[in-house]
Amino acid sequence: MNPRIHSITSSIVAFLAFSASSPAVAQSTCGESWQVVHVGSPGSQAICYDEVHRETVTVSGGAIWSWNGAAWIQEWTDSTLDGAHAMAYDRNRGVCYIFGGANRDDKLWKWDGSALTLIANDTIGNRTDIGMAFDWKRDRLVIHGGFNGSYLLSDWAEWNPATNTWQTFNGGPIGPLYAHRMVYDPVREVCVLHGGFYFYNRNVTWLWNGTTWTQATTTGPARYVFCMEWDSIRQQVVLHSGTTCCGETEYPTTWTWRGGDWVQCSLQGPPRGYTNMAFDVHRDRFVMPGGIGPTPSGRQWIPETNELVMGCTADINSDGRVDGTDLGNMMVTWGPAAPGTPADLNADGVVNSADLGALLGAWGACPG
Repeated sequence: MNPRIHSITSSIVAFLAFSASSPAVAQSTCGESWQVVHVGSPGSQAICYDEVHRETVTVSGGAIWSWNGAAWIQEWTDSTLDGAHAMAYDRNRGVCYIFGGANRDDKLWKWDGSALTLIANDTIGNRTDIGMAFDWKRDRLVIHGGFNGSYLLSDWAEWNPATNTWQTFNGGPIGPLYAHRMVYDPVREVCVLHGGFYFYNRNVTWLWNGTTWTQATTTGPARYVFCMEWDSIRQQVVLHSGTTCCGETEYPTTWTWRGGDWVQCSLQGPPRGYTNMAFDVHRDRFVMPGGIGPTPSGRQWIPETNELVMGCTADINSDGRVDGTDLGNMMVTWGPAAPGTPADLNADGVVNSADLGALLGAWGACPG
């Protein structure tokens, strides 16, 4: 037996009896806590999690920044990126798409973790405050609505990365809309669009399957410029905070959606608008940089990075408990670890005593 594995075998024996004595509980769908993890952060509504390079990426001030869980690093500068509004991850190619730029530009870029490439330029009309998501099963980037500087837009478009062409659509049941959010739900194979503003704050959730828009529910919060992202571990949409007009106000509430009605979480977080969040699947956290929110001197941009810590990171098999099964999983992957190895709890590239200590420290039922 590998001596490093043998060194923790006795720990498995000691804890198996303990783990068998307590029933399993459901894994939390709303997270454990919000944490301020960095001060002085960049941030904007354009944000994406790069699964290949295991980092959160945002565009701020004409620069691309990456967050590795410990520090923000400036990766690239290009003044034409200033004002970029939306990002989406293409898991088929391992790149982040960036839409927009200065003066409501409708440029489309791709970021591969090391280089920025302009792939479409001024093709579907200038716009900002759009909804955007990448449907990786249909291999299409979907963009809806926005504001062109004079009026709100009701059209939408799909970009085909295989042919580098746009297909535009008009009509549909949604109508003019801006400052909404859209994410891709691979379970239901639809783009999920929620909220936004047109004369008043909207609370309608729409689904796009590539052919038809369908109204799903009106049970969610009426917000615009809010945070919304897909949680690939719990297979749900998570929505946080956002702003209402007029006399703008931000809210501390978080909501989840799994195909029916929206459910409001009891856990509350920092009230922020005019930003967005990304889901770091490797660390099981939502990353929300910056945002406008209340301060003692009034509403203003707050340059800090907040993270929503989801269920137990040490719950390797996601059954709601940290127990002997998780310890056994850690034992068999002990040593150098490939990116994304669940037992590599601190994501440092090796499963070792540091991960074992974190697992034993979280032993028992996950917070539910």
